Amino acid sequence: MKQKWKKLIGLVLIGICVLAMTACGSSNTEESSLRLPDEATQQSLIDSFGSVLQNISQLDDASIKSYLESDDAFSASAATAWDSNGKSLGAYVETVSGKMKVNEDSYLVTLQVKFEKRTAECVFTLDKNGNPTGVSIDPVYTMGEKMTQAAQNTVMGVVIVFVMLIFLSFIISLMKYIPGMIEAFGKKKAAPVEAKPAPAPVQAAPVQEEEELVDDGELVAVIAAAIAACENTSTDGFVVRSIRKSKKGNWQRA
Repeated sequence: MKQKWKKLIGLVLIGICVLAMTACGSSNTEESSLRLPDEATQQSLIDSFGSVLQNISQLDDASIKSYLESDDAFSASAATAWDSNGKSLGAYVETVSGKMKVNEDSYLVTLQVKFEKRTAECVFTLDKNGNPTGVSIDPVYTMGEKMTQAAQNTVMGVVIVFVMLIFLSFIISLMKYIPGMIEAFGKKKAAPVEAKPAPAPVQAAPVQEEEELVDDGELVAVIAAAIAACENTSTDGFVVRSIRKSKKGNWQRA
């Protein structure tokens, strides 16, 4: 592959030499202006670059990687162009037509090339000395394909716009919660530190109610007599030591 590439470069260089000699002898009045060579030289360059394209289309991945890392600008440009568009073009078929023109201080050789899958426009750039500096390969799409691509781009753009509008609407709908969040945050920040509740006082154990002793002789005598009468006994059989108020509403027998 490299030998074929070198041969083709040699053919191109031969054409370049002819081009350079033609350009040098074409004008003496304006040294900076470029002139096109004669038709034979132009056709020679077109055929040479057509052969170059044929070999470019046969580059494998390893060769493309090698040329991409090359220091030669033209080889790197050719590898880049084919790596970007080669899969959509397929194998080289033929060079349909070609033309050459002067573009300021450089030459442009434009070829219409038919590949296996579609036609492409290939443009080779040469400097004022005729040295190739770069190449571009642009697939040519039909009007139907262009319309389809335009429709796809339009639909994609509309979808993106609607998605963004929905997202913005969602963001705007959340703004109504912002004042409440700010207010709640402010209250939380300004709220005083709650004092710890004081421990509940320990309730003292209920003090047993002191027995209210009634030391009234007459009352004791009356009660003793009532008890003796109830029990059919005398007051000598028992001794009333104390009298306590009962919490119950009714009297009960002892």
